[in-house]
Amino acid sequence: MIRLLIFILAGMLLPIQLFAESSPFSAPLPSSPGIRLSPLIDPNPVFPGNRFRLYLSVQIEEGWHIYSLQPMDGNELLATQIIMRDDIFENAGHWKESSTHLIQDGAQEKMVKGHIALAEFQKDFDVPEKINPGNYSLSGKFLYRACDNNLCTLPQSLPFTTRLQVGVIK
Repeated sequence: MIRLLIFILAGMLLPIQLFAESSPFSAPLPSSPGIRLSPLIDPNPVFPGNRFRLYLSVQIEEGWHIYSLQPMDGNELLATQIIMRDDIFENAGHWKESSTHLIQDGAQEKMVKGHIALAEFQKDFDVPEKINPGNYSLSGKFLYRACDNNLCTLPQSLPFTTRLQVGVIK
């Protein structure tokens, strides 16, 4: 009976609410923070049998932060991840990240480890001995959550691609 009454009242008030000029629920949701990702390879060109490093530079909008690759205990679901799509070049170690900050995160209501303003990530790759010279692309996804002290975004995915030239050994 109470459910029926609630549905009837909602049905009567909904049309009025649709035509009202403003309501507490009509405010636009905040947009996602500005996160810019720039990949860079060094050195470029590379040669068969050598090693190169992929850098990812992430600029974070003021007032926001992203989480570390290695979060504090209990915050594993907040961890930033970098997923590579290519398997031409061989991994030569783990992702490393720039220095992190301890942040009192109001949205999560706990202390977290993350990046403010700028984050840099790097990973080494080996060039196979028997690779053909030419241009190759490296691509992947940067998976993150951004938070300010009031709210967090849903997990976001930023795809990236960069080019690498493999030269001929003389």
